[in-house]
Amino acid sequence: MTAPNLIKDFYKKMETVDLNVYGILGTDDKVHSLGTDSKIIGRVFEILAQPVLEEIAAEHNLSIITPASQTVYPDFVLMDDPDSTEKIAVDIKTTYVASERSQIKFTLGAFASYMRNNTKNIEYKYTDYAKHYVIGFVYNRNGFAQESKVFDFADRASIETPYTNVKYFMQEKYRISGDKPGSGNTENIGSIRTRNFEDFVEGNSPFATLGEDVYDLYWANYPKYRSANKAYTSLPEFLEWLPKQSEGLSLLRPFDLVDVLKRVESFSFDQSDLSPRDL
Repeated sequence: MTAPNLIKDFYKKMETVDLNVYGILGTDDKVHSLGTDSKIIGRVFEILAQPVLEEIAAEHNLSIITPASQTVYPDFVLMDDPDSTEKIAVDIKTTYVASERSQIKFTLGAFASYMRNNTKNIEYKYTDYAKHYVIGFVYNRNGFAQESKVFDFADRASIETPYTNVKYFMQEKYRISGDKPGSGNTENIGSIRTRNFEDFVEGNSPFATLGEDVYDLYWANYPKYRSANKAYTSLPEFLEWLPKQSEGLSLLRPFDLVDVLKRVESFSFDQSDLSPRDL
């Protein structure tokens, strides 16, 4: 399968998408406002993104499916056929910020399941995927949004949308990954943490320089939350640990160990600063 330029196609098609949603329309022509619940808003953005992905898939003669279970990775799968080992994973992530000076961060999915046993909590096998993308939405909550109010359809324009200042990006997951879990007591990959939204658009993670193999090795070996012995908990520690473990390193898929070690050796620690960037 020749992989389409999903990122370019996504941005082009999103230009015509109206991101403003009034609420949920009932059969009685009443509109129920959404309020500012982050789970509901996240689902709204997923609904808005799905037709865009379906159009892209159709233009490239790909099938697109959503897993039957909502608890498995990813949100969408693009593929030639179910036996393909070049599937494309797309996850939708949403977060809100208080202001333009707020730190932006996402949780990017588990690191202790399918990255280690290939079939746990994932649709198909982890090794069936050639690409992993994240579509991210960032917004401000609208404090004037009505919470679970009912409006006549004719009055829908008076409903406050639950969010403002929506920004979005699409990027390969490893290029926006940070070196810390999404929160202290979970086994989820955390994104880079930055005040500059363009860091997500451009994919300015240190792993973008180190490469996807290093990203996979980092998170496939990252210590679990309850591990008594933690070999590393940061990227600088990992870069010291990795060359000492070279003979015992493995991934679910083949990788070039010589290239990995060269990238690690030449990587500048100045690039490993994952602290928030200024706008």
